[in-house]
Amino acid sequence: MPECVAVKPVDGERAIRILREAGLLDRGFKPARGGGRLMLPVASTAEALEILRSSGLEAWPCSASFEPRRRPRGLRELGFEGLSGYSLVGDIAVFSRREGGPGVEEYRRAAEVLLREQPRVRAVYLKEATVGELRVQKLIHLAGERRTWTVHREFGLEFEVDIARAYFNPRLAGEHRRAAEAVGEGERVLDMFSGVGGFSIHIASLRRASVVAADINPHAALLAARNARRNRRRLRGRVSVLRADARLLPGILQPVFTTIIMNHPTASHTFAWEACRLAGSSGARVLFYRLSESCPQAVEDAIEAFARTPCCRRVEAGWCRRVLEYSPSAAVYRVEVEVEPRRV
Repeated sequence: MPECVAVKPVDGERAIRILREAGLLDRGFKPARGGGRLMLPVASTAEALEILRSSGLEAWPCSASFEPRRRPRGLRELGFEGLSGYSLVGDIAVFSRREGGPGVEEYRRAAEVLLREQPRVRAVYLKEATVGELRVQKLIHLAGERRTWTVHREFGLEFEVDIARAYFNPRLAGEHRRAAEAVGEGERVLDMFSGVGGFSIHIASLRRASVVAADINPHAALLAARNARRNRRRLRGRVSVLRADARLLPGILQPVFTTIIMNHPTASHTFAWEACRLAGSSGARVLFYRLSESCPQAVEDAIEAFARTPCCRRVEAGWCRRVLEYSPSAAVYRVEVEVEPRRV
């Protein structure tokens, strides 16, 4: 039986990530709950406590009986070659169809096997594309329950998601948290393309910040408002939700924001004027997400987008990081841009 450390449930996902990266998490057993804490199986309690506490987390030694984990077999082990991987959104599995890949029936067969292999999965869909101004996923039902609504969990937070009506990518969980950790206390934050509120609610859960979550999609805005309410006891800051086209935000909001999040990788560059108009008098830090072939290209795109905007007096690009893979030749990158507005 492995040794044990306990953490607050809200810190569970971060603690698991830290311990996994340090090679201290015993993956052969499932975490357990007791006494209002999450208990994690580890190779060494002393080393686990040291690394968690040095990362700013509260952690305690504990004693628990852990249930062995049965490792689900992968698609290749199950005899399915050439299929794309799948993402889990709550209890819904979503395949992304590859151009030139297998047909729908092959995915349907894999979905039936996946339902038997993964008890937590209740429905399986195939995503063909993300389409339109509202960034809605075009889906084909493959197997299981015919529903697209679910509850997805990240770092102790809960998000209501409807994968057929609002954009949501579960692979952004770590990015949501990293962006939130970079925000300071008391900041005013604008999330220009908020979706169901991933960035906004993570920020408010960590910082006493005032966050405005805006999205043109009425279903996304409704879900963001529901998620802010659903997590209200976990929030330190405040989240206000707007159903609004980002083009109209300068006419609705005051130019007071110190951090602006632009997570629309294929179109963020077309909203540079709006972002600059909404920056506070001392400027703003913009988290600019861009689909590109490389970090240097993403940085160049960010600088060009803001430099050609008359309302920006100063533009400085900071560091860039790769967020997630999009295709063999492209990825989503985050560029940090400092902008200072030119007031008329």
